Amino acid sequence: MGAFAVAGFLLWASAFFFGDATAPEELPRVGAAADFGALRGPVLPVEAVPFASLTPLMTRDLGRLVELKGVVESRVAANSVWVRTPEGYRILARFEPAPDPELLRGIGPGSTVSFQGYLQTIALAEFRQVVDSLNVQIPRPPPGRKFGDLPNPAFARVDSLFIKNYYISVRPQGIRPRTPAEANT
Repeated sequence: MGAFAVAGFLLWASAFFFGDATAPEELPRVGAAADFGALRGPVLPVEAVPFASLTPLMTRDLGRLVELKGVVESRVAANSVWVRTPEGYRILARFEPAPDPELLRGIGPGSTVSFQGYLQTIALAEFRQVVDSLNVQIPRPPPGRKFGDLPNPAFARVDSLFIKNYYISVRPQGIRPRTPAEANT
């Protein structure tokens, strides 16, 4: 019994020399209380890549922040607009979630735009529905002499400029993106 009492007394006395591991101020901290921010570098803002640098589009580009500059070729309908880039590509830009109508004022056929959005994939049936709502004409190949004829190379070149399986998802803050100078202030 005496040995246990001495061992308990020595453990109690060791807390004065080595500190108490069960003290509330010594407990491990989690989340913001862990204060990892002092050791971590600042978070760098995401920079949008120009749309022209991604063409031809690939699956690995999905989710990238893209800067889309071009001329609007349709009216705004179904929270979407058809945009022609300076390189001649035509792509669908969709405003998701639906923004305040005031943000979309001034966006119409012939207006130049600069959007920042994320590259997303779209099903062909959904693409056809949205393009039909926008009243956009997609070129169709001329009929062949027999079934299975491939269209001529001139049509294939023009058809490759119409992007039918991807769209740009534009958030409300991407409709009128801030310039780098505005972002730094």
